[in-house]
Amino acid sequence: MTKAEAIQAMKEGKKVTHHLFSPDEWMTMRCDGMVVLEDGVICTPEDIWRWRTSNDWDSGYELFNN
Repeated sequence: MTKAEAIQAMKEGKKVTHHLFSPDEWMTMRCDGMVVLEDGVICTPEDIWRWRTSNDWDSGYELFNN
C-alpha cells in the first residue's frame, strides 16, 4: 500500500509494517494522532516521516498480521 493508505489504516487503528522494517516492527496511530511503535515509543507523525523522505517510503506498506 502507499504511504497515504498506510496513514489512513493507522488512523483506523490498524498496525502497519513496511518492507524495510524488521519482521516484528510495526506502527499505528492513536486517536490523538500520535504514532505508536511496536516497542511502545510514542512520537508525532512529523517525527516518523522526517527521515523517511526517499521514494522507498512512498509505498511498500502492508498490514501487520502478527
